[in-house]
Amino acid sequence: MVNVKFEELKAKDRLPSPKGMALKIIQLTLKEDVTTQEIAHAIKTDPALSGRLIKMANVLMSYQTRPIVSITDAVMSLGLSIVRNMVLSLSLVEGSRDGACRKFDYQNFWSQSLLMAIAAKNFVEGRRMGAAEEMFILGLLGQVGILGLATAYPQEYSLILEKNRAVDTNITLTDLERTEFGLDHNQLSKEMLADWGLPQIFQIAVLHHENPALSDLVEGNRNWHVLNILHIASYFSKACLSHEQQRYKMVQKLILSAARLGLETDVFTELGDKTVQEWREWSKLFGIHSTDIPLFKEILQAAPPTELEIVDIGTPEIGVETCYALRILLVEDDYATTLVLKILLTKAGHTVATASDGVEALTMLDKFMPQLIITDWHMPKMNGIEFCKALRYNELWRNIHVFVMMTQENSDRIEEAFDAGASDYLTKPVNSKVLGARLSVTQRMVQLQEELKGEHQQLRTIAAQLAASNQRLQQMALTDVLTELPNRRHANDYLEQQWAMAERSGRPLSCMMVDIDFFKKVNDTYGHKVGDDVLKQVAQNLRSSARKQDMVCRFGGEEFLVICPDAQAEQAYQYAERLRQNVAAGSTHLDLIVTISVGVASKIPTLLNAEMLLQLADKRLFMAKEMGRNCTVGS
Repeated sequence: MVNVKFEELKAKDRLPSPKGMALKIIQLTLKEDVTTQEIAHAIKTDPALSGRLIKMANVLMSYQTRPIVSITDAVMSLGLSIVRNMVLSLSLVEGSRDGACRKFDYQNFWSQSLLMAIAAKNFVEGRRMGAAEEMFILGLLGQVGILGLATAYPQEYSLILEKNRAVDTNITLTDLERTEFGLDHNQLSKEMLADWGLPQIFQIAVLHHENPALSDLVEGNRNWHVLNILHIASYFSKACLSHEQQRYKMVQKLILSAARLGLETDVFTELGDKTVQEWREWSKLFGIHSTDIPLFKEILQAAPPTELEIVDIGTPEIGVETCYALRILLVEDDYATTLVLKILLTKAGHTVATASDGVEALTMLDKFMPQLIITDWHMPKMNGIEFCKALRYNELWRNIHVFVMMTQENSDRIEEAFDAGASDYLTKPVNSKVLGARLSVTQRMVQLQEELKGEHQQLRTIAAQLAASNQRLQQMALTDVLTELPNRRHANDYLEQQWAMAERSGRPLSCMMVDIDFFKKVNDTYGHKVGDDVLKQVAQNLRSSARKQDMVCRFGGEEFLVICPDAQAEQAYQYAERLRQNVAAGSTHLDLIVTISVGVASKIPTLLNAEMLLQLADKRLFMAKEMGRNCTVGS
């Protein structure tokens, strides 16, 4: 229906569109064999357009050391796509400075669109995502559907604008537009951008930029960031150009939305000031007359304290498998980031306290008794690493789970965080799904800790002999008596847990099925006592040769299972070979030469569960035996 309405408007030539030289240049860029020289030559025939393009190119490419002095330089530096879209934008601005819709403020529309364009450019640079030139064009054309409706239906749209400005605001502008015209300005923006050949992600961004939650984009990927940067740029432009009272009401939501995207308050304020300053210069370049607005820093300073409260910024729910509520201490010096995380965690049912640095957090521990601490790395007075070390130094606080937030997922930094005592880490901006997964594991661990603590308190009332007996029974249920390794039951449970964690996090998982070669001959020749000694010696060799994070289990008879979290197939094969060689080199009872055969399996998409992983490892163990034993088969 939307497409039909658009085609109808397009057929009647009732929409804003490039004219004259701009149309000629756009048509040229659509030719597959067009050259830079042809485009430059066409632009040069319009001196006014040439001058504006060179000025825009110098501003957008300000990071270049050499200034752009010619149209040829501009086309080569920006690329045909950017030049085409800049010409399109300039043509639309030039051709739509006024119109027949009496209630539509054309100058204010372009003023806001220009502010939105500059904000989008600067915010994407602040996130170091690149493509700032493209974001400028997207911001400038992001609300072109409003101009389209005002142009196509000047009388009708004037009435709609009057209705929208009425006191009763239960009905939105888009609701009124869809009722009257069969499509709203966001849908029309998408169709117009598609018609002009702009990328699909731009079309999705303009369609959903007023309410990003309606898109089905995956949180954290580049397209999601483009959409949300456009959303924040749009809200920023509206806030800056609103009346003072309305502006202050919008400030809090704005800085919270920016923080969710990874633009902390200080950085966002700096980018906001830069945007306002550039907007003043760009307004002259585009010939747009606008009232002056203060710097964003001044807007923040003037905002009344009563307006600074937690507001809904459309944060998603944190999906978790358990509903065990945690006491969480947030340690973060950025005010907006703190509030965003507090909203996410509070929505999930947790009790949240906040501290602005490690020193303040340490004073809160005894009273609040957090079960989880989420701390930023960079903070004044005491940073996150120093804070972790202080926690682990105190015996009373060593069991508190700690997540350290860092700006980049750097292996050296991750190692440093774990060395300091961190339980896990998060990258900023914090992805709600990742946070939910981390919390799910922590909830289960804390819940288990709390349950064990309760059990221990109850057991203290029971006689020491009964408590000791119960403890031995529990240990026997999970441990093989002969080798003192985890038994098959424990192995199955642990493997299922590691499988679930690997499924959620995408981390690798491998396992090894190990069998002692010709073990029956040892029993038959030397007796079961010697056989038991051989089993214990092989178990010791396997345990001492495995990595710290690996679990070595006795699976039954002369079979052992080694579970290797975070091990790729090639790594697991190397570990297995090391185990096999160490067992062969180890001394045994009566100086017997004992060897093992190993089957290695790693988690791949065709394996649907942990049982299939075990079956594959067992199959490869059988192959190792068929190949003559004392070898490893991993594929």
